Amino acid sequence: MIEIPLTEEQYADGVRRLQEKGIAIAGAAGTLSRDGVTARYSYGDGKLTIEVVDRPFFLPVSLIEQQMRGYIEKAMAGDSGHSGA
Repeated sequence: MIEIPLTEEQYADGVRRLQEKGIAIAGAAGTLSRDGVTARYSYGDGKLTIEVVDRPFFLPVSLIEQQMRGYIEKAMAGDSGHSGA
């Protein structure tokens, strides 16, 4: 499980960015799914919590969480298109 501190404005911006990429998020809690990975999310008290609940057997949860955290932090920094690794 990952927890990331976010303001309400950052959360709203992150939701918009994810929706632009085809990842449906509605409200402050729910599930999201992409590429065989399903996670539960909730936002409250200035914190986004994400828990991976289903994944392809060959992908470790730690790798998925690392990528999710990196993506969210990159989006919150306002990086809209630089390709990393």
